[in-house]
Amino acid sequence: MRKLFVILLILSLQLVACQSGDEAETLPTETAVPTPTPQIGVSFATRAAPTTAVIQTTPTPLPTPTVTPTATPVVYQIESGDTILGIAIQRGTTVEEILALNPGIVPENLQIGQPVVLPPPPTPSALLVQGTPVPLRVTVNKIHAYQTPVGSLWLLGEVTNEGETAVENIQVEIGLLAADGQLVSNATAWVATSIIPPGERGPFGILVNEPPADFVQPSVAVVGGQAVVELGTRTLNIEVLEPELTLNDDSLILDGIVLNGGEAMANQVQLVATFYDAQGNVTGFQQQVVAEELGVGEERPFQLEAAPPGGETVTYTLHAEAQTTNN
Repeated sequence: MRKLFVILLILSLQLVACQSGDEAETLPTETAVPTPTPQIGVSFATRAAPTTAVIQTTPTPLPTPTVTPTATPVVYQIESGDTILGIAIQRGTTVEEILALNPGIVPENLQIGQPVVLPPPPTPSALLVQGTPVPLRVTVNKIHAYQTPVGSLWLLGEVTNEGETAVENIQVEIGLLAADGQLVSNATAWVATSIIPPGERGPFGILVNEPPADFVQPSVAVVGGQAVVELGTRTLNIEVLEPELTLNDDSLILDGIVLNGGEAMANQVQLVATFYDAQGNVTGFQQQVVAEELGVGEERPFQLEAAPPGGETVTYTLHAEAQTTNN
């Protein structure tokens, strides 16, 4: 009897061990839950600059920032020719900030009248600190197309610095639009005036040797530039005295005197003359170094000769700048 009890005890222990092994094999394994990757925004590092912006066939200024005492966002309605980049430049913000406030917007498919939420306008500062970004407020006044007798096309226009700080190295992108508004060709150009003080203008232009047959209307966008933090060795203390314009049949001559009104020797004194017709359209511009050196208080006569491609010229503006030296 005792022997039978021992046998039954051994069988019971073996049965319990088998059940424990089965349970170990059938226990569900823990499934790793993937950690969601936080969305950090869209990178625009490799995105090409927009090719169209404010289509200006009349001198209608673009909207400019309005200083507000609160952080209330601004709702802007898309106008003909607007791009997100152009709006960002005009409003002193960035493309990323605008897209963050408008997650459903498609930059390549903007519609006229479409509302876009913009960041609050920046508050202007009385002090310009070295290294502090300064929003550009450069607007395109207008752009006009002139066809030459040989079939090429001149695209001429100008920009205005509406900010409180001088800007430099302004670059524009000029596009040729078809009747349906589609871009058929584009090119970039630098504004001839390298430094544009507040409230002043700078011309730009490009010659298209073989314009597309379906070209109907030009467009232009400001795509580059920066605020002038300091002039360094450059100077704007060059005065233009007694300018006189003489018009010929298809050309003109501009005479005058340049004066170094600064406190240092001026080198490479350059004039930029912009010419306009009776409607205020840019008919052409001319860049010329009129003096290699100009001492403090020294005067020098100059003469510019130009043949503006845009037709009859009735008025002009002059911009002068130079490099300085302590020698």
